[in-house]
Amino acid sequence: NDILLIDIQYIGSINWIKTLSNYSHVKIDICDNWKKGGWGNRTRIIGANGPGYLTVPLVGGRDQQIPLSAVKIAYKDNWVEQHIRTLQSGYRRAPFYEYYSNSIYEMLRSRPEQLVDLNLRLLALFRGWLFPDTELSTTLPTEKNAGPEVVDLRYIDRRQSMAPPTSLPVYRQVFEERHGFIAGVSILDLLFCCGPAAKTLLKDSK
Repeated sequence: NDILLIDIQYIGSINWIKTLSNYSHVKIDICDNWKKGGWGNRTRIIGANGPGYLTVPLVGGRDQQIPLSAVKIAYKDNWVEQHIRTLQSGYRRAPFYEYYSNSIYEMLRSRPEQLVDLNLRLLALFRGWLFPDTELSTTLPTEKNAGPEVVDLRYIDRRQSMAPPTSLPVYRQVFEERHGFIAGVSILDLLFCCGPAAKTLLKDSK
């Protein structure tokens, strides 16, 4: 019955989502200070030219020293439509693209002011599709210590692209014939390629 304490990601990696799905209760830390170089505002996908990144621009840039809950999204450039176009070109041939894409794009186009709100809305979608039995909550500023019953895995996924392939599901990817199988990418890759079977693949992979 351990509780997992973990940082939030933008369209989390397969590794991150699988970690969440292993626990009955997950607390998302939204009170820690913003840390550049993490996955709070970027995700890794696969396109025709291989793996690449989608990054959400931030008001004040990525070097700011403020609580994560105060980080605001910059909408000066139309990054939302850029992300959607990139996902369309990378995944429209995937068998389950149509099944999930509209819900994802609707969430991106909702244009929340705070980064954490966008990430939590997207996470709620993934939870519904992949690990509905896991209870999700967010930390409060008054919570100073994790406590003995809490498993603290914040920022363990800094090098998510280096995740050992044996720990994650292996499945057929859109551009696999061109690039081979690429591990450590966004959960969207698994969803678009495998559909409802993604839930079982996450559970069964060691």
